Amino acid sequence: MSSNFEPDPVDPAILWRSSESNLDTFTLRLAASDFSPLVAVVQQHLADGRPVDSLAPTDLPLGRQLAGPIADLKQQLTAGCGFALVEGFPVHDLSQAEIEMLFWAVGLHLGTPVSQSVMGERLGHVTDVTKTDPDARAYRNKSELTPHTDPADLLSFLCIHPAAHGGVSRFVSSMTIHEEIRRRRPDLLERLYRGYHYHRGGENRPGSTAATPHRVPVFSQHDGFTSCRYVRYYIEVAAAEDDSIVLDDVDREAFDLLEELAANPDLHFEFVLQSGQAVFANNFTVMHARSGFENDPAMPPRLLLRLWLSATPRRPVTPNIAHFDGEPGIPPVEGRTPSYSSTVDIQ
Repeated sequence: MSSNFEPDPVDPAILWRSSESNLDTFTLRLAASDFSPLVAVVQQHLADGRPVDSLAPTDLPLGRQLAGPIADLKQQLTAGCGFALVEGFPVHDLSQAEIEMLFWAVGLHLGTPVSQSVMGERLGHVTDVTKTDPDARAYRNKSELTPHTDPADLLSFLCIHPAAHGGVSRFVSSMTIHEEIRRRRPDLLERLYRGYHYHRGGENRPGSTAATPHRVPVFSQHDGFTSCRYVRYYIEVAAAEDDSIVLDDVDREAFDLLEELAANPDLHFEFVLQSGQAVFANNFTVMHARSGFENDPAMPPRLLLRLWLSATPRRPVTPNIAHFDGEPGIPPVEGRTPSYSSTVDIQ
């Protein structure tokens, strides 16, 4: 990039900060009766033995009361603020199999579910498995997760059981962060636009490189859209394991400023997802993080369902924003699990 670097400002209509609104502004409250027609369809499919991931949107009509709010939610995620909290999923009244198919149905009307790891699961289970796999990837362990995005267009979590302690979610507009850095330190924003090599955490396809051969921009602009892709952990692992990949003090100053802004309580929302609550976000315009958590043996362990979705139409993005071959999502690799040991201690 040259000294003439000057990215376009982000559309003010999609910017948000917690100091100028409250979480209620982003909350969609649904009633159990809104789900009743869909629940009846779900129960029939389960009685017929239909696997959840075999079902298409036409198999799972939302019903009149739910269709309108979900259509509005899709617009909010893809063309608006990119973030929403949805309350009212009837998790206490249904079996886990029914909840999973219900959540899958809502996801199908927002986008196409994609693989979330080398295991190929399209309906993910966010829970701690470190007793059997101490090197399990972030969504399968209980450690703190720093601000990041995922390699899919849209993200959603539905809480079935919260943790006994911790597990605080944080969501922040990466577009607002972009504008703050553009105003304060355009020199650091230029570094973020240049991008970084990403380690693939052992989930690369056979024959592909352990780290991206190209730089993945933290911020990029394409066809009038500004987008974000950021996972500091994978950037740091790439540099730690490959001597040809160098991060200097300016790079880390840029990371630190981005994460300082993400931690600013005037910019982000923090909350603990409770049973029946789901959060939805656009990965290109919103970053998320999570505090560490602990389960209590006397209580059900923390369990969230997760969907990564490919949106229709897809957001125009620069091709080198891809972290994995075959995005959106992480292509499955037979016999592999999302587990990787590294000396880098941030997540």
